[in-house]
Amino acid sequence: MIFDYLSTVDIYRGFIKINSYIDSVVSNYKNYQLNFRSILKKEFDLICRYMNPHGIVSLILSDNIDTPGQSNLFLSLFKFEEFHYNLRSLSLINLNQDSILLINNYFDMFTNLSSLTILNIISEVPSKLFYIYPKLNRLNISHDWLFSNKLSLMQLEYLIISNRCKSNEFETIINRCPKLISLNICLERDIRININGLTSNLSRLILNMSLYQINIIELKEILNCFPYLIYFEIECRSDLDLCDGYQWEIFISNKLFYLKKFFFKFQLISTIILNINGIEQILKSYSSYFWLKEKQWFIAIEWGQRLIYSVPKFSCQSADRNFRPPIHTTINNENIFYDNINALALWGETNYKFRYVKELWLVDDPLMINIFDVIDLNKIETLIFVSSNNNLSIDTIFNLISNMKNVNSIQFFDIPLSLIEYKKRTFIIRQIHSIELNKELKSLSFIEILNKIFPEIQRLNMKIKSIEDIRKILNSFSEYLSNVCFYCNTSNILLTREYFEKIIGHTNFTYHIDLNSITLWIGIEYSSNSTESLQRKSIGCFSWCHRRKSLLK
Repeated sequence: MIFDYLSTVDIYRGFIKINSYIDSVVSNYKNYQLNFRSILKKEFDLICRYMNPHGIVSLILSDNIDTPGQSNLFLSLFKFEEFHYNLRSLSLINLNQDSILLINNYFDMFTNLSSLTILNIISEVPSKLFYIYPKLNRLNISHDWLFSNKLSLMQLEYLIISNRCKSNEFETIINRCPKLISLNICLERDIRININGLTSNLSRLILNMSLYQINIIELKEILNCFPYLIYFEIECRSDLDLCDGYQWEIFISNKLFYLKKFFFKFQLISTIILNINGIEQILKSYSSYFWLKEKQWFIAIEWGQRLIYSVPKFSCQSADRNFRPPIHTTINNENIFYDNINALALWGETNYKFRYVKELWLVDDPLMINIFDVIDLNKIETLIFVSSNNNLSIDTIFNLISNMKNVNSIQFFDIPLSLIEYKKRTFIIRQIHSIELNKELKSLSFIEILNKIFPEIQRLNMKIKSIEDIRKILNSFSEYLSNVCFYCNTSNILLTREYFEKIIGHTNFTYHIDLNSITLWIGIEYSSNSTESLQRKSIGCFSWCHRRKSLLK
């Protein structure tokens, strides 16, 4: 079905209210996947207006900084138990404690749920969460929540633990999850891992042990428990014995017959002294037929950083024009390193080509740089102005952005003087939907200029001097503005919802204030017809809202 290839927003925008038959098809479609993370408020409202809870298979709720109060709003519009019919995957990110407690009342109803993600939530572990643990196939959760009970997760195959575990809990995880095939875990530095005698069917293992120093004997003891590994990735501190390619070749050939992907990043301890001959010997150990031809696994050594790592998995992803690939590597193609760069700071000319840059930090006037020869401008998604270069004209800025077909976000560390002095409304750039200002503006008149040049800004992040600036800024920007974050000291500020209602001119928004920021999530002002529609929705769940308050008392 064509709906399988479209987002929920695209389905509702494209097919609602064509005719009654298509409306019925849209309403009865049973494979909606809702991702509310960083969503625009007007898109959230659109989905909530037409959504049939029985058709939702995946739901992501997020109270992140750019969508404050989202979970409270969502749970005031819908009875959460309505989603139990078809929901397969649920993600709860940064939710407040009230929302978690409310959702907890219905965990035992989600009999079809197979995937659960709970991240960055400061709350007691919900009492009914354990009803769904034994049914889960995928779980992404914090260490504390996982080990708050001793239930076996008999159906679990994929597990990500989002914060550090104690090393001696490794064995507990393996014992509690007999069907586990994929584990992503971060281990803190404590006692030595001891899982001798265990055997697991794990086929994918990611170990982050960046605070943990381990030797080859200890790591082999761990890997002996996982003879069916197909994918293994590790970051750790190590001595030289862990960097011996010959030892790895023998061990993998004898013990890990199925291993197809092996990625590592070894941070060598500072006491190791190695000359050029020692580095060449390490490279030689990774240059056999086994490494280069049979497995096609390549490595690089950056001795200044005391790093030995897999290429391109752990190769550098950000660079400036002075970037050079590592000298000591087992791969002959230097383009691998340049193609791995996705964030580039550029000033002056360079003879190297970076083909996959998505984030461009512009320091000099692009007319002074061979920029068209260096990067593919159509790949750029974020453009960052680092300098207030006096020679950077408005024509140059416009032509540059016009050649970036996929750029939608701009950041200013310093405002180009040509923009500050811009008076005419000649240039209009509609493709930019996000702006971030990293310094306080000397004059808010520049906000009006920005809105003239970029009239469809949806996301705004900026530093302000005082709360008085908020009114001027919100009044200056266009009706498209949705996700707003003002960075300032709020310790002596008392703002009410009524204050924001007067500025915004309607009530369709949420907000949050903490010590360093004020965030707003703004929808559009409804016409009388759409307001009636929302009122009918609210009337339908009035008893639910009342009951929700009583449950939280």
